[in-house]
Amino acid sequence: DAYFYPFSIEQKHHIYSCTKSIMSALIGIAIDKGYIQNVSQPITDFFPDKVLANMSDLKKSITLENLLIMASGLRCGGWAGFFDMWNSDDWAQYVLDLPMAGTPGEKFEYCDGVSYLLSVIIQNTTKMKTLDFARKHLFEPLGILDVEWLRSPQGIDAGYGDMWLKPHDMAKIGWLYLNMGRWDSTQIVPSAWVEISTRGHID
Repeated sequence: DAYFYPFSIEQKHHIYSCTKSIMSALIGIAIDKGYIQNVSQPITDFFPDKVLANMSDLKKSITLENLLIMASGLRCGGWAGFFDMWNSDDWAQYVLDLPMAGTPGEKFEYCDGVSYLLSVIIQNTTKMKTLDFARKHLFEPLGILDVEWLRSPQGIDAGYGDMWLKPHDMAKIGWLYLNMGRWDSTQIVPSAWVEISTRGHID
């Protein structure tokens, strides 16, 4: 171990988009535990109380898998779109209202907003805060006890990034995936989920 000033072994690091891999693991766990049916579910299933702008057959066809592989078809708008989401009254509504740029599943477009939607989906389906769900089903079984996660003004854990973890705890997640989701004698993330979520999906 090496800890460079001002860091020490007990200090958490602010991590960014590797948080999305943790978010993916949580979706896999939620499916395995029956909170979510499968990745083919249309995302409109998870937001029955919301009226979406720019609604079309293309938007109706966006699936959970499309969010996971960053191919939602939504016109996310890069960094400008990210800050527009931050400045909106409701982050989920902002992302769901975005116009379509193409057919879901066809084109990769990096989009923090769709990862935020994954966190909303976890909270809506499990009736738990995403971080609480993560603590119960991922972090605590790994002995990860000190985690922070930014929440939106609506009280939803960010999903896309802005998590704080210790380096050894980050390494545990890497080791979990090297062992196909297994920790000691416990299967924490389904092995099939590890396999499919770590392979390429779009050229």
